[in-house]
This record gives sequence, C-alpha cells and structure tokens, in this order.
Amino acid sequence: MSGKNQFPNTLQWQDTDPSVGFLPLNNNTQSQGSVPSGVINGVMDSTDTIYSQIVDVSRMDNCGFEIAWSGTPTGTLSFFVSDSGINFSALTFSPNLAQPSGSDGKMTVSLNQLPFKYVTAQYVNATGTGVLNIYCQFKDLN
Repeated sequence: MSGKNQFPNTLQWQDTDPSVGFLPLNNNTQSQGSVPSGVINGVMDSTDTIYSQIVDVSRMDNCGFEIAWSGTPTGTLSFFVSDSGINFSALTFSPNLAQPSGSDGKMTVSLNQLPFKYVTAQYVNATGTGVLNIYCQFKDLN
C-alpha cells in the first residue's frame, strides 16, 4: 500500500470564470482554491464557455486528468495555471491536446512536476452539444 500523499478530485463546471475576483487563502491553509460551485457534468452547447473550479496543487508534484466527452461537441479545452491567483495563463502542449470534434471521445493529460500553484480548466464550445467530465489525481513524489 502506498504512503504517498494523494488528492483525487473531480472538476466541476460553472458558467462564470472563477479567476475573476479569486483571492488566494493563507499560504499555510491546505485545500486552497475556489470552492466547487458547479456540476460534475459540464454541459457543452451553443457557443458557451464553461469553467472548472481553481485547484491548489502547490503541495502536489504530478497531476493526472482523465477527460471524457459525449455527444457532438466541437470546441477547445484548455488548462490554465497561476502562481499568484491573479493572472492565469494557458498551458501549451506539444503535441497539441486532442479536442472534441463532433463525436464522443476521451484522453488523458499528465502534468509532471507542474511548477505552478493553481490549475483550472476551460472549455469553449463552437458548435454541437455534449457533456464533459474531468476526473483528476494529484500526487506528490514523497
């Protein structure tokens, strides 16, 4: 049995950007980040943008995301990071992340040794409808 610190989580989706007005808590407080205020099933329809809560990953070294979508959505999924909790910038991937393109799909994303304090996700729908779910596992190296 592993003695590693682990933090399983599910990203929850909402219509408002949690980084607007986000104020990080005291640096010594565990489980920082925005309180999940959305729903686990991110509804992708019209030309909507949905946002996950902000997760404090400062005490974890690696982040693993299991991503699945259903339906006929076409759009762009992005991950954003920040150290300040004020300015969030999109992560870039090489090769680029697979994106919903009109049919069911799934993928995994591994962020090893992520040098940022906060991570959040955003999905921008261009056309079609569907449901997006992201399950996460955060682990430290100890």
